[in-house]
Amino acid sequence: MLKSKPVIMSLSFLTAASLLLAACAAPTQTQEVPVTTVVTQVVTVTETPQPGVIPASGLIACKETPAASAGGKGPGLAAANVAQPSSPSVKTQVGSPAAAETVYRVGIFEDLTSTNFFQANGPDNSVWNAYFLLPQRLALFGTSDQRFQLIPQAAADWASPLTQEGDNWISTVPLKKGITWSDGEPFTAKDMAFTANTSLRFGLVGGNWQSWFDPNYLDHVEAVDDTTVKFVYHTKPGIARHDWGDLQAPILSEHFWKPLVDEAAKPLEGLTKPDKDATEEDKTKYAEAETQAQENLYAIDPNGEPMAGAFTFSKWEKSAFAENATNPDYFFNGANIVEYANGAYHESKANVYDFTAYGEATGDPTLEYTNGPHVNAAVYSIYSSQDAAVLALKNGEIDFILNPLGLQRGLLSQVQDDPNLTVIKNKVNGFRYLSFNTRRKPMDDCSFRQAVATLIDKDFVTKTILQNVAFPLYTFVPEANAAWYFDGVPKFGLKADGTPMTREERVNQAVAILEGAGYSWEGGAKPAWDADNRQVTPSGALLLPDGTPVPQLEILAPSPGYDPLRSTFAIWIESWLNEVGIPAKANLAGFNVILQRVFSDQDFDMYILGYSLSIFPSYMRDFWHSDQAVKDGNNAGGYSNPKFDELSEALLTCDSAESCKKASDQLQILVSTELPMVVLFDTGIIETYRSAALEYPYTDTLSGLQYINGLPAAVAVK
Repeated sequence: MLKSKPVIMSLSFLTAASLLLAACAAPTQTQEVPVTTVVTQVVTVTETPQPGVIPASGLIACKETPAASAGGKGPGLAAANVAQPSSPSVKTQVGSPAAAETVYRVGIFEDLTSTNFFQANGPDNSVWNAYFLLPQRLALFGTSDQRFQLIPQAAADWASPLTQEGDNWISTVPLKKGITWSDGEPFTAKDMAFTANTSLRFGLVGGNWQSWFDPNYLDHVEAVDDTTVKFVYHTKPGIARHDWGDLQAPILSEHFWKPLVDEAAKPLEGLTKPDKDATEEDKTKYAEAETQAQENLYAIDPNGEPMAGAFTFSKWEKSAFAENATNPDYFFNGANIVEYANGAYHESKANVYDFTAYGEATGDPTLEYTNGPHVNAAVYSIYSSQDAAVLALKNGEIDFILNPLGLQRGLLSQVQDDPNLTVIKNKVNGFRYLSFNTRRKPMDDCSFRQAVATLIDKDFVTKTILQNVAFPLYTFVPEANAAWYFDGVPKFGLKADGTPMTREERVNQAVAILEGAGYSWEGGAKPAWDADNRQVTPSGALLLPDGTPVPQLEILAPSPGYDPLRSTFAIWIESWLNEVGIPAKANLAGFNVILQRVFSDQDFDMYILGYSLSIFPSYMRDFWHSDQAVKDGNNAGGYSNPKFDELSEALLTCDSAESCKKASDQLQILVSTELPMVVLFDTGIIETYRSAALEYPYTDTLSGLQYINGLPAAVAVK
């Protein structure tokens, strides 16, 4: 998942990521707020935590809430086989040899934090790193354009069915012959085995690593020979961890990384990973050694690392730009890709390989192009704002703006009538959200979280304040992901008929929830709605059930320059909480500051970020499982519920679409009730590119071109 989200994307034929936290916005979200409607009286930013933290001793379970607090339940939609594009596919033919010194020029808004792939997909897992690093990689499998069907990449054919051998479960995958690394070394099964086993060796669970190589299932990976990979599972995995996890994990070169990794692993020498019966002393000793080994791994400078993807790392001038150079030995350069109206997929390269799946390759093509790269390099230049990037686009300095937030609607008028530019719009698979640190009071209390969710009027902010440039969300699988969407969840802030509560109803409902959980207000003056003045009568400060005043709470959120949508939500949430005696202050900070505070330091009360999501909703497990409640883990808020852990494992062991859909629906109901985070809103994504200079094979795709990193291996410069 990409942290923009944090995020979560599946690895496509060209590139991708599994859990990508994107630019602090739903990595797959667009950020479009008319400048005139954004709340601009934003609070000053501080980078220090608020005083008076009250540690929690454990989570406080949900209590029965008044019937009006959740509504809008309905039957879930039937699962489809694959996500569909937002509009009919574009039939285009793109592809010709790259002209001399052709460059794909992209504008971005945050710098890289690391070119170390282990770090960039662990503690530094962000969409900005993924945009640049993923085009350099290959995986065994990716997904098809627009339809997101599983497609062999480095694999020569499908993985064999999981079969039991003794106590283990086995699956083998044949590799295509002739793939090489950019330094000329052969790409072999040893590289796949090395990548997986290194993740297991260092206990990597944060960022994307556990979704790629989950030690709860994967025992190890073997290279049977140079072209055969063998996955060995100690526990039978479902399609989430096998098909949509291990098989789609990016692969690193053993011959480059092994000596560096062996040196980094020295703190673990002579130690055996303790089992559940080991002494606390042994567990602590191993944990300290593992942490040191991980820090060593993340500190490696991968200068000169060979790549097998479409691009290789070329240059990085911090705070200015980064450059990928075309890999002249990229195996898939010249491959012809055709998708057909009947659902079939065909991919071939003359005298090298020929592959067809999902039906016979006959009838009308809906998409056809020749893979590249068709450029010599891809340059990612950093801009301080969307205004600056749009000006650069209009002036011909860049060709495309790569942003998980998309284009702000306030800037749309500047580009939509420019004959050199083209605007594209797509649905998205992601969300922006408010999350709680359940290690602190009162965020540890389910009733408090439900009250906060009730007070947040998503419809008012999205429709009135943001003038419909965003839409409210109430489910953790967005409706755009039709295959896994489920509507039948509790929806705090909606009435039983599915319509939004009034302000009076929200205040009354939140007060009832809090009172039912033992909260009170100083002086007995609880909040009440003043019908004559249409406002909340000021109350005393909220008191915890033990009579202690609720401490000052901080709401971390991106600055308006980065994401006016989330900064606007943060300010309104601050106001609504203070209305009912909850002392809250919005702290609008830089994206990388928030990531550090939340995921590495875990020093926060509440924060607003966003996620770009994978098609298969395995993120439902990875966001909130207790084993992710560790430093740099995805569960930064520390939510821990044995029932959730148990249910979420079913999402990883299910082996059919029907059983996985059932597990996903159950998890959504539980999370929508207990609310370790409140899903807030999303937008369709608007993007623009310099059509006078570029040609894409297609532009209709779920979550936009940013979701597939701007198609760097397929774009052609005119």
